[in-house]
Amino acid sequence: MLSRTSRLVLNRHLQRQLKNVVVSKRNFSLTKYAQEATFFPMPAMSPTMEEGGIVSWKVQEGAEYASGDVLVEVETDKATIAVEAQDDGKLVKILKHDGDKDIKVGLPIAILAEPTDDLATLKLPEVPAETESATAAPTPTPAPEPEAPKDTSESKSSSSTSTSTTADPKQTLFPSVEILLEENGISHEDALAKISATGPAGRILKGDVLAYLGKISVESNKQIASYIESKSHLDLSSIQLREPAAATSSTESTSTTASKEEAPKKPSKPQPVVIEKTFTIELDAPRDEILKNIALRQHNAELAAYATKLYQESDLNDPIFEDLIAPPKNTERFKVDIKANIPFQRNANTAAFDDLFSHETKPQEEEASVTVKLTLNNVADAKERAKIFLSHF
Repeated sequence: MLSRTSRLVLNRHLQRQLKNVVVSKRNFSLTKYAQEATFFPMPAMSPTMEEGGIVSWKVQEGAEYASGDVLVEVETDKATIAVEAQDDGKLVKILKHDGDKDIKVGLPIAILAEPTDDLATLKLPEVPAETESATAAPTPTPAPEPEAPKDTSESKSSSSTSTSTTADPKQTLFPSVEILLEENGISHEDALAKISATGPAGRILKGDVLAYLGKISVESNKQIASYIESKSHLDLSSIQLREPAAATSSTESTSTTASKEEAPKKPSKPQPVVIEKTFTIELDAPRDEILKNIALRQHNAELAAYATKLYQESDLNDPIFEDLIAPPKNTERFKVDIKANIPFQRNANTAAFDDLFSHETKPQEEEASVTVKLTLNNVADAKERAKIFLSHF
């Protein structure tokens, strides 16, 4: 059996061995993790983005950055966007530098590492051949040989088709242009600097913004602008002056004068439409009562004419709409002229006296006639309402 001192020594030895195993395992894990430096690809800032450019790097090579720091500003076909870091790390190497353009989405633009990695012993991943060829310095190309001067007509046609100009910095943007810029996060300064203007005097149009955003074709926008510009000026080159008419002979002038004298006169103004109808009333009441009856009939007929709806009840007719387009009810549709022919009526007081001077023993039966004359005014429903008046008289 071991003594107490021996057991204490053995425990300390075992603890040291266990501690060395844990440390070696941790060091192995960290060394393996440190070798896995990662690429930072060109980010896709929109679903339709295929290529982009590097405006400027905000972190230098070998510098550390924290989560949320801006690493780089990327230029798309619509705007310039700042790309932030998602985690802490180090920028090992920049593969695409400031000013590089036409970089495909997903192509490596930098190499990143963990904050605790040692850049001196860090194993970098192999850069793709496409990235190396793109990052290599471009070889100087020979200057193009001067071409022969083209025909002036061709130069005019080519200049007329390219109507895009730089935007006027002093212009006031249209509301439609302001709305598009606000919806797509484009500032006023960027619009004036980057959007080609096809409007007159360097004015930015709505089509220019749509073409810049890629929603319409740039060529179609230029063609429309060229067509509008071609129609904005009158072409007077093909206009010919009319030759003066030859002097006419005396006979022709005489016949012309005669024809002018025989020209028909202008038609007179149309006469108003008149509707006339005669009614017969039996003499079964005194004259005053007959006149009151005629006045009452006229009143009732006028009420019926102005109160009757002329449109038919149907699902296709809207009463509110019909009332809006109909003439006002207080508009005078026609003028009424009534003439009553009431013969002389004998009464009991004068009958005996009249019989002395009359050879007839029995008076003849007589009737009263009433003539109603309606003169129509120039109102749409005058004729229809006049007929209603006569039917209720």
